[in-house]
Amino acid sequence: MKMKVLAIANQKGGVGKSTLAVHLAYAGMDAGMRVLLVDMDKQGSLSLSFIAPADAAPGLVASKLFVAEPTVDSPQFLNDKLSIIRADNALLAIDKAENQVIRQPGQALRRFAADFDLCVIDTPPLLGIRLMASLASADYVLTPVSIGLYELAGVADLMQTIHVIRTQGFNPRLKHIGILPMKVNSRSTEAKSALATLRNQYGPIILPQALAERAAVRKAIAQRRPVWTNTSGSGHLKAAGEWREACMDILDRLN
Repeated sequence: MKMKVLAIANQKGGVGKSTLAVHLAYAGMDAGMRVLLVDMDKQGSLSLSFIAPADAAPGLVASKLFVAEPTVDSPQFLNDKLSIIRADNALLAIDKAENQVIRQPGQALRRFAADFDLCVIDTPPLLGIRLMASLASADYVLTPVSIGLYELAGVADLMQTIHVIRTQGFNPRLKHIGILPMKVNSRSTEAKSALATLRNQYGPIILPQALAERAAVRKAIAQRRPVWTNTSGSGHLKAAGEWREACMDILDRLN
């Protein structure tokens, strides 16, 4: 089985990329997949979500994916179904590098293609070398968006970047599997209107699920677990159902 590489991308911060990447990792493991996580965001939210075992070696870090000479380091082993390539301080210098390095991470990740079934890349909240390299490495890209004026304004820019990656020889096979509305205030008339506008503007590229802003999700992330475990109360159960359904739908689209 070929490792499928999925980039979670939106150049806007605070839209829930890392939360989505975490849950896709758990959903993949629940489905029996061997999952590799790559944290390209210097903020390191994805890295913070997974604690290393006491005896774990540091492992390969994300900035090393950009070097011309292949490294012998392996991703950090977390358990028999999960490993991670963590964010590191040297990532900040990558966006000042030349465009030639955009292809390096994809080549580096291919070394691990036989060891994993799914690779999830959490990308930084800016248009730059690291985001473009993540898209150049991926088979698929998924765009989470929060429903607001500023957040939606950036979607067109990201779509243009995806077009450049496809047409300028970086990654013609890249497939955009859709836009996932997140942090939706289901009680807000304005939010409902904005979501309807988004669906009208982009049509079927908007995934059918819309994930509401729920305290249970924030609590689950703080406790380093998926929202569908240790459920209690109607709100938590609703969040668990929404997130599991969305994650399984996304994984089903990787074909």
